Amino acid sequence: MSTQSPADLNLAGALPRVDGEIRLAGIAAPVVIRRDAHGIPHIEARSERDAWFGMGFASTQDRLWQMEWYRRRGTGRWAELAGPVGLEGDRMFRRFRLDAASRADVATMSAETRAMFDAYAAGVNAFIGGGDPLPVEYGLTGSTPEPWEPWHSVLVFKVRHAIMGKRGVKLARTELLRRAGAERYALLEGLAPAALNVILPPGGGAGRAARLAVEELARAAAALGTLGSDEGGSNSWVVHGSRTTTGRPVLCNDSHRPLDAPNVYWQAHVTCPAFNVAGAAFPGFPAFPHFGHNGAVAWNITHGQADYQDLYVEEFDRANPRRYRTEDGWADAEVERGEIAVRGAAAEPLEVVTTRHGPVIHGDPRSGHAITLRYTATDRPARQWETLRPMLAARTVAELHETQRDWEEPVNSLLSADTEGNVGFLFRGRVPVRASSAGRQFVVPGWTGEHEWTGDVPFESLPQAVNPREGFVGTANQRPWEREEPYLAHEFTTPSRAARIAEVLGGGAKLTPERIAALQGDTTSVAARAWAAMLERLPEMEGDAERARALLAGWDGDLAAGSAPALLYAHLKIALARALFEPIVGAETWAWLTEAENTGGASLVSGWLFNVSGSLDAAGAAPDGRAWGVVLSPVLASAWRAAVERAGADPVRWRWADVHRTNAQHTLAASFPALAERLNPPTVGIGGDGDTVQVSSVAWSPAGGLRVTSLSVYRQVVDFARPMEATWVISGGASGHPASAHHADQLDAWRRHERVPMHLAPEAARAAAAHTLTLVPA
Repeated sequence: MSTQSPADLNLAGALPRVDGEIRLAGIAAPVVIRRDAHGIPHIEARSERDAWFGMGFASTQDRLWQMEWYRRRGTGRWAELAGPVGLEGDRMFRRFRLDAASRADVATMSAETRAMFDAYAAGVNAFIGGGDPLPVEYGLTGSTPEPWEPWHSVLVFKVRHAIMGKRGVKLARTELLRRAGAERYALLEGLAPAALNVILPPGGGAGRAARLAVEELARAAAALGTLGSDEGGSNSWVVHGSRTTTGRPVLCNDSHRPLDAPNVYWQAHVTCPAFNVAGAAFPGFPAFPHFGHNGAVAWNITHGQADYQDLYVEEFDRANPRRYRTEDGWADAEVERGEIAVRGAAAEPLEVVTTRHGPVIHGDPRSGHAITLRYTATDRPARQWETLRPMLAARTVAELHETQRDWEEPVNSLLSADTEGNVGFLFRGRVPVRASSAGRQFVVPGWTGEHEWTGDVPFESLPQAVNPREGFVGTANQRPWEREEPYLAHEFTTPSRAARIAEVLGGGAKLTPERIAALQGDTTSVAARAWAAMLERLPEMEGDAERARALLAGWDGDLAAGSAPALLYAHLKIALARALFEPIVGAETWAWLTEAENTGGASLVSGWLFNVSGSLDAAGAAPDGRAWGVVLSPVLASAWRAAVERAGADPVRWRWADVHRTNAQHTLAASFPALAERLNPPTVGIGGDGDTVQVSSVAWSPAGGLRVTSLSVYRQVVDFARPMEATWVISGGASGHPASAHHADQLDAWRRHERVPMHLAPEAARAAAAHTLTLVPA
């Protein structure tokens, strides 16, 4: 395949037409794609089928390369373009078998749902074959787009969520137990060591398989970019009219993900006689499963953090690796042979081996042990796509909840509100019921039959509420209730953001819609405030330690963009985590835990530090028994010196946003570093951290600098006092074309915590049109 020279690249020449008429086969009547001042498409059609066609066409205009990237990643074909560097990720995704699962899902769709996916694919292919220039990335990689099929849309959705389950943290826990031993693990987790003795022994073939799996996952994560991170948190909140100054509900959200270029979400507005809906969609996927507003009811989601992935160490017969052990003896595995094409190198043969639990995703059965994955997105055909069309027609919160009975993966906390004044919360999705509890934290033996799935938690037994007496619901990936059963997950995200949301919304006074929406930009950390209060109670220290203590003592914990204490606190957190936990696990294990690719380890460290911050006592002791003064003095001095090195000797000049900046990377920037400046969107400095409502996480390792690893990628506000005047914003722009004026034109508004009009009313969309393209039947 031939490639285009970076020096010859003409970014502007790749922009699609957005005005005029295009004659196309596949539609029954004209479809109008209007684009507002921010390039956001508003698609108007005379039939539902034509509406989905138009959505597919518009998505492809804006994000075809992104769709290509998802498709190649999900099918394990990235090495065809990227060469050997793509192999590790391709191996992993081939083993996931997302392509086979996507085909199976489409095969079981109802006729109406299949028609939606067919029409969307037809719109995608109409653009691909329509004569407009292709995105510049095709020239850089020497590739051309293949026809889009309906199962590719399902694949896009699965690709975006496969890494967000508990696989990474379970592997990290298993490896940490092996490295640290039961006593030290228990010190970190607060568990009785005896309870750990039933888990896989740290040695032997099973232990080696788990250890190798951790290494494979790290290598794949390094090669997958933003797809290799499981940082899928979010915030959302809904306030009942009894708690607002207008007497009407207000619904807000900001979804958190690693910052892709282009953004993971694509704003779109689709209207036809059957529905009128706007929201955030996935490029390449029809409908609005996560964020939407149809004029009567609006909805948003956060990641539910439920446990729907289990890992099994399987024992294979070394003499015949097609056989694996069960409690009833040897059983035959399914074996699928293929190869991975590699640019500039020989193709690599690959065997995908599948047991009763699922495919081998880590290890080699020929070694005697390997790890399989059972996952709700792949273990049976999913029926969740049947929820997509009914939710667009829902008129109330109760109706919306009812449409979600078949939703499976990922498990979400769904918030909603309607024009009748109702607000709702639904923990939607498929949560397996297990025969044992061991698999909740660790990799478990696959040969005993003791850790099988025995069913699913019934829809009626999942957490849910309509018009709760508190007058609001706030979700931030925290535990949805205090009950132990039905089991939903062993761990949830640290409740720092949830605590701040409840603090702001839970007072007695009625809140204005503006105050409720302003919470999206809140940069106060309850954990930072706790540490500042602790430091205020400690006696004075000396030198750099005292300079740091004095700056942070009594601080309000607001990590605002212009804050000097925030900059120092960021260094303090990193140094403090190391000082508290490295003595327990050892230097080598600490380095492993804080590797950028070890997202499961990062989750564990965040949880440990938050647990410590929730019970601080200046007169007490750190987790390893040392007095707090002994721990904090060198940590404060180290943090002060790190801040000086990064921002200069004068703390008056320190500004958190000067060093804490977005870091969006285009999918090809690493392959074409000379073009990185042209392909990557601009960076902006922001406030907050991983514990604030305005999330902007950084890595635990100092090697990661203070670059933002996860942040808000989509914000939406619906004030039901004015439901048709909803607003939205993404941390980027509608277009995936680097030369487009709409590649990153929402970034500055996002940085200032502003939003742009949604133009939900069809007449408003028509009036706001800056460009109009009409698709005319051929």
